[in-house]
Amino acid sequence: MTRLFLAFITSSLLICGTILPVWATTDFTAYLPISGNPITPSFKFTKVVFIDYKNGGNLKNELNGKNMTISFTADSTNNPSVAKFMQILDNAIRDQKSSASITNLKVNYIAQISGGPDQASITYFVQVMPTITGYVLYKGTTMVNSAVGGGGTPFILDASWAGFNVNHDVTLSTPTYGNLEINYPINLIQKELPVLYNAIKGTDAAKLLEGNLLDASPLFTQQPLASWDHLFDPSYIVSGAAALQYKGTKVAVTTFSTGVSNIQSGSMSAKQQDADFTSDATYHIRTIDQAASGTFDVEGQAQAYNVGGAPAFTTSPTAAANVSTTTAGGISGMVLYGMAAFGGGIAVFVFIWSNKKLKSEKNRKPDAPWGPVQYEERQQWADKFETAAKPTPSVVTAEEEKDWLCFKCGYYTSKSQDHCSNCEAARPI
Repeated sequence: MTRLFLAFITSSLLICGTILPVWATTDFTAYLPISGNPITPSFKFTKVVFIDYKNGGNLKNELNGKNMTISFTADSTNNPSVAKFMQILDNAIRDQKSSASITNLKVNYIAQISGGPDQASITYFVQVMPTITGYVLYKGTTMVNSAVGGGGTPFILDASWAGFNVNHDVTLSTPTYGNLEINYPINLIQKELPVLYNAIKGTDAAKLLEGNLLDASPLFTQQPLASWDHLFDPSYIVSGAAALQYKGTKVAVTTFSTGVSNIQSGSMSAKQQDADFTSDATYHIRTIDQAASGTFDVEGQAQAYNVGGAPAFTTSPTAAANVSTTTAGGISGMVLYGMAAFGGGIAVFVFIWSNKKLKSEKNRKPDAPWGPVQYEERQQWADKFETAAKPTPSVVTAEEEKDWLCFKCGYYTSKSQDHCSNCEAARPI
């Protein structure tokens, strides 16, 4: 049992290290090719709200057992309200000193209301997928034969557009729910749960619901781009992206990521806010916002860069000669492999030590009164046939023993006889 436990701990350290993943309020993914072709990154915004009514009251009567899901998908090509939102988002990107622009926008929205006997939960989910162009700030050379700056020039790709913050009402028209505001959580409550809205209006609880959902700025405010974990992969496979002119092609890609707790980033824990409010009874509200997470897959061997105070990438299409391959915020690949080898050595040591310990206890005498535990010696398959061929020696048990022993020939004789049955020696007195 001890050996299995030690093996589990060692394996966990090797696999997980010090990295602890967290769910994200802002979850972002994007691929940046040096070609400058249009890209469609994904921004996912979530928020969870809990309303506690364990003391009873009107809110319990209103929310207990209530289950409602509001869900729709909209596109700027056929929905004028989404096209208006696209312009608002484009302005928010330009506020970040970005040269990029949006040419199309798709929105997925889900809000779920679930009421139980003691509390209700409201979950908001908004996915925004803009089509972005104009993110290449400087077009370098396609081949870099030596170090950056020698033998070629790197590309510079804008990343500031990913840190937008929409501080406007975003009202979208839907065929099922009519006009629906998706940026501020309290607006959905006002539309779908008027009893709850009237109970929290003007209280500290309402302030927790008045912040906007569509805020990607934590991607850079919680951790600067230069501090994001990064890893260079010389054989990254891009598949199913015909618009990018990649069809299962292996390319060199550097992945930058944020949103996990580690030694360099520190703890990225959830932000929880609580407030009590009173109407006909005393209630409690709680909101939970997790740390933002994001991933950039940048074509080439890339490094974090800064253009006029805005985050960007400098990248070479092929690996430069004296630019190290790094990961985990700058730890070299060789160091990482060394750490993995060290961890593997620990695992081997644990197994060898536990195996020797098990063997040393093989013939150990336990405290039990019946004596040492006996173990059968391991045999090869041929040894079993040899053992079977040998005659089994006769063993005289205590029940078969005679009454007296002849000291001349060692033969046992019945106590009824005075002379040995074998050698006629006289019975000892």
